Amino acid sequence: MSQITSTVTTKPQRSVTIDFDSNIVINGITNMIESDDKQIVATLGDKTLIITGEKLNVTSLDTARYVCTVSGSLITLKYVKGRQKTSLFKRIFK
Repeated sequence: MSQITSTVTTKPQRSVTIDFDSNIVINGITNMIESDDKQIVATLGDKTLIITGEKLNVTSLDTARYVCTVSGSLITLKYVKGRQKTSLFKRIFK
């Protein structure tokens, strides 16, 4: 009797956990596009997560486990399909 082994690859589970004591945990992150103290843009598979706030800081980023932790004050959280480009005009006058 022969034994069949198969490797199953699964997509990382996507979730965002918000602790109102200024802590955000993102699961399923595949790429960090940009981050500064006012905005963080990250890819979660084929979608983009845009976090805006104040004093934002990426406190940990584990690409092997697809987990990122962000501290700071959250203002908006936007989850969009694909990469949303921000115009230079909007970035200058935000």
